[in-house]
Amino acid sequence: MADVVIVGGGQAGLAASVCLSKLNIDHLVLEKDEVGGSWRHQRWDSFYMNTPNWTLNLPGQDYDGADPDGFMNRDEFVDLLEGYAKRFAVPLRLGVEVKRISPTGTGWTLKTSDGPLTAQALIIATSTYQAPSIPAVAKNLSPDIVSLSAADYRTPDMLPPGKALVVGSAQSGMQIVEDLHAAGRDVFLAVGEAGRVPRRYRGRDLNYWYDKTGLMDRKASDLADPRRKFGGQPQIAAWHTISLQGFHRNGIRLLGRVGGIDGTMLRLRQDLRENIAAADRHSEKFCRDVDTYIERNGLSFPADEGDDPIHAALDDLEQVPEPGTLDLASKGISSVIWATGFRYDYSWIEADVTDEVGYPVTERGETTAAGLYFLGLNFLHTRKSGIVYGVGADAEHVADRIGIYLGK
Repeated sequence: MADVVIVGGGQAGLAASVCLSKLNIDHLVLEKDEVGGSWRHQRWDSFYMNTPNWTLNLPGQDYDGADPDGFMNRDEFVDLLEGYAKRFAVPLRLGVEVKRISPTGTGWTLKTSDGPLTAQALIIATSTYQAPSIPAVAKNLSPDIVSLSAADYRTPDMLPPGKALVVGSAQSGMQIVEDLHAAGRDVFLAVGEAGRVPRRYRGRDLNYWYDKTGLMDRKASDLADPRRKFGGQPQIAAWHTISLQGFHRNGIRLLGRVGGIDGTMLRLRQDLRENIAAADRHSEKFCRDVDTYIERNGLSFPADEGDDPIHAALDDLEQVPEPGTLDLASKGISSVIWATGFRYDYSWIEADVTDEVGYPVTERGETTAAGLYFLGLNFLHTRKSGIVYGVGADAEHVADRIGIYLGK
């Protein structure tokens, strides 16, 4: 029996391993794929991290490269994780899928693809974003239209000739639209309710301001609607500000949300301008909060340099029609990419540790089930718990709690 088994070999699982090793706690990391599997297989070829390099700190390894304000691409970040695992000799077992875990009188039993295992304690580090969440109406799409999730999209060349429709305008949807447009594809975008923020404001990256103004430390209990911890991330891209207005100016056809599908005919909600205005309000509030922080603390930062309009007018969009329907066939649209988020599934855990929507209930990763812990979840402790920037502190806390639990 191992002292601890960690399920998941991404940044959260690796961070937990390093923290347990510091405490001389025997453990094993199980990963059903390769190190950083979700980064390898659920990100497109041109993907870049949305947080700058200076945020990519893990226990025992802070970023010390020459480009702290730059952004790693997908493969560079996977290399970082692999190098981290080798540097700290993380005890990995790759290609092992955990199918079920059950409590016993002395710990936990794991049913895996490589046979049963036992442990005194478990850390579940499988992230919030486990599998694509595609709306039920997608089943009504004509089989003549290629339909795939954002997690399955890799490159424009994989799509058939013709125009493309991207459904969803949070981070992934916006960046896939850019990828397609840069390749010369004609693109339609069904706009959702995601907000937007400038990539840089008053001389600093938005994550700098998230940190300084306390947004990184916001807890789920601070949210007006706790369900927002599952919402799509704001419209951002590496290096530059991204906006719906910019898309419109570049010839990308904006639409309202998809309300229904019958073959090649889509029923659209006429909420395009409402959603654009809401995105602008999100950006405006962010900028005003930063201005207030600077003024309140008597700080000196440069004025805004106009990195895309913060208060972009809707005037040029007022004349854009909001159709109630869209016939994919008549418009020459041959493919639909669903950038509609991800879902989680913890039904394989035989313990009463989830809420009414199946999401783990923890106190900074520690559940009410003896010896069961989670890491890497959205708002596990604060907003940054679900990103690389915050996982290290949570991992250290969970490792300390496990040490106490095991009497180490």
